[in-house]
Amino acid sequence: SAFVDTAAALWLEKNAHTFGFIIRYPRLKEDITQFSYEPWHLRYVGGEVAKKIYEKKLCLEEYVHQLK
Repeated sequence: SAFVDTAAALWLEKNAHTFGFIIRYPRLKEDITQFSYEPWHLRYVGGEVAKKIYEKKLCLEEYVHQLK
């Protein structure tokens, strides 16, 4: 929890997608993911998918649900 709201955590939120990563358990998605916000928990999904998830402000579960 010491990492939350640090400069590094905020940088990850804004930039991880440019490297193909997403924050696996993002802020304000706890009701969907069933996990607390974890800015250190990254998942590689590739550049195109990471950009879509970031721009639409989705969590991975929401993105996968849209594919069905």
